[in-house]
Amino acid sequence: MPHTIEIGHFATILATALAGVQCLALVLAVAANKARDDMRLFRLGWRAAELSCLGVFIGFATLVYAFITSDFSLALTAQHSHPQKPLLYKIAGVWGNHEGSLMLWVVILSVFSYFMARQGRAAKTAATRHTLALALAVQATISLLFLLLILFASNPFARLTDPPATGAGLNPVLQDPGLAFHPPMLYLGYVGLSAGFAFAIAALIQKRADAAWAGLTRPWVLLAWAALTCGIALGSRWAYYELGWGGWWFWDPVENASLMPWLIATALIHSLLVVEKRNMFREWAVLLAIFGFGLSLIGTFIVRSGLLTSVHAFTNDPTRGVIILAIIVVMLGVPLILFAWRAPSLTRSTADKTTPPPQFISRETALQINNLILVVAAVSVLIGTFYPLFLDVVFQVRISVGPPFFEASLGPMLAIMLLVMGVAPLLAWRRGRLWSRHLLTMGGVAGVVCLGVVVAQLSPALKFPAHLPALAGIALAVWVMAGLAIKAKQAITARHLPRGDWGMLVAHFGVALFALGVVGTNFFASETIVRVGVGEGVVLGEARYVLHQVAPTQGTNYIATTAFIDRYKNTGQNVGQKGGENDRQDAGQNGGQNEAATPTRLISEIRRYPAAGGQSTTEAAIASHIFGDAYVVFGGGDVSNQGFILRIYHKPLVNWLWAGAGLMALGGMLAWSTSRPRKPVKQRRL
Repeated sequence: MPHTIEIGHFATILATALAGVQCLALVLAVAANKARDDMRLFRLGWRAAELSCLGVFIGFATLVYAFITSDFSLALTAQHSHPQKPLLYKIAGVWGNHEGSLMLWVVILSVFSYFMARQGRAAKTAATRHTLALALAVQATISLLFLLLILFASNPFARLTDPPATGAGLNPVLQDPGLAFHPPMLYLGYVGLSAGFAFAIAALIQKRADAAWAGLTRPWVLLAWAALTCGIALGSRWAYYELGWGGWWFWDPVENASLMPWLIATALIHSLLVVEKRNMFREWAVLLAIFGFGLSLIGTFIVRSGLLTSVHAFTNDPTRGVIILAIIVVMLGVPLILFAWRAPSLTRSTADKTTPPPQFISRETALQINNLILVVAAVSVLIGTFYPLFLDVVFQVRISVGPPFFEASLGPMLAIMLLVMGVAPLLAWRRGRLWSRHLLTMGGVAGVVCLGVVVAQLSPALKFPAHLPALAGIALAVWVMAGLAIKAKQAITARHLPRGDWGMLVAHFGVALFALGVVGTNFFASETIVRVGVGEGVVLGEARYVLHQVAPTQGTNYIATTAFIDRYKNTGQNVGQKGGENDRQDAGQNGGQNEAATPTRLISEIRRYPAAGGQSTTEAAIASHIFGDAYVVFGGGDVSNQGFILRIYHKPLVNWLWAGAGLMALGGMLAWSTSRPRKPVKQRRL
């Protein structure tokens, strides 16, 4: 077993050297191939990319093996694993720390480089081969920088001369299936944006960003965007059910770090579409590709620098953060200087002067409006995230920027985006027409739905005046759905709509569904915090919650205090009341004469992990329904004192958030499946 770690360490060192060979060979290949048709350097670069990927994979595999076998001679395993952990969390422990997460980053980057090399081998034209070679050289540079960071500043292969008998264990908060898959999906999105970045640098070097370039770039960005969407949704879902606070987004710095590149990547996808269809937005697309990956690097900096605190952060070592910051400065500074130098040439060499400019009412204009909104939204999140740090470092003034700032700044912009999104698919390229019957249909459907909400609000349990912004959100979401329905009807009637366009419809429907989930959770949620004894209960909304039992339980690697709560559907006069002392007494005395016969059993726990120094976590009890969740958190207490604390939330439409995110990712994958490069059936191996 000790030799296994050395093999992985050596393979990683070899992969670092091969990344350097890959970069140098491909740059020289492009330069030399302008004079003669010599493929030897291309083959060397492609082979180096494939072997570098193999070396990185071997290094990562040895870390996984050390965690599975509990090899505590490896410092990383001793610090972040324990023999009693379930197998899934042993494996997840590999990337549940600073060094391992960087290694996972490089593994995914190497896999992208491998498939880019395979794509280069299958290239049919010299121009495509040169573009792919330059992009792959940029990928190699990124890999080289991060591999050097791993080997010299964040070495995951460090050994202990006196290994302990057992390990410290993974942070209990991270011992969750959602967190096992959340980082790989998130990194797949982060690293995937490096491909768009690499193609942007290639475009600037070649002074060419045309439809062919957009066709090469867009599949990689679509794949990254879909993965990033899934990663953010998994993290949001984990925070919702694991942290026990009943929310799905807290505007935490690390949450913001994933949201910013997602916003830019969304704008980039639409810009690449315009480049491919209309040969416009070239400079815009190149700049978005640079900033998209730049924000991914900033996200890496936030998680691993120790300068911003977060429940998700992996390290508190600012020295490593300074190194990552230097990488960010290089990876952003050099491309931006190159962009400032090459952008005028890019315009002159690719502009199609024979194509008339689009009119104001056109799909190009609608896409540009939404692109601007997405970019401004990303800048707002960036300012809200880093402004407190700036004040602290420069003026020693500590402030906190929370949800009110982000919601107030982003809400109006996203409302305008939904308004434009509803009509954009119905507009033609260059010169569109806004059909009055379509607008009337969309507005009428939105109005009818809002009228139904108003009628429902007349219930004494709800307060209509406080929910006027909610009506606007509902109207905009339904407006988008109605526009998509009209577009789908047109496509079905014409019997022709590319799969990529169906992907667009699915993704946009997911955005509208997500918007309805935001409205439901932000404007119609209710909650209460009570202290009850066993057998007592409380009414919230249309349900009554009775504490049935509190008992100790034993888990795989934890001990827990478990609360069993019975949820009854309240069908009597107390329906809609939030409940108080009289409700609790009534529940305890008669068992709830107005309650349904069969309750739903909810189980909430406070878990303590002895192997992790006695750290504890809270497991919420959630009863999910298509129209909302009943969410109960056991807060502890004492039978002999004043009872036990229960926090009870009603979260309308909360699952529509993740359903909408899933549809967005599905739509992105549908679009990717039609735009990704196809391998020739009988392509000669170069």
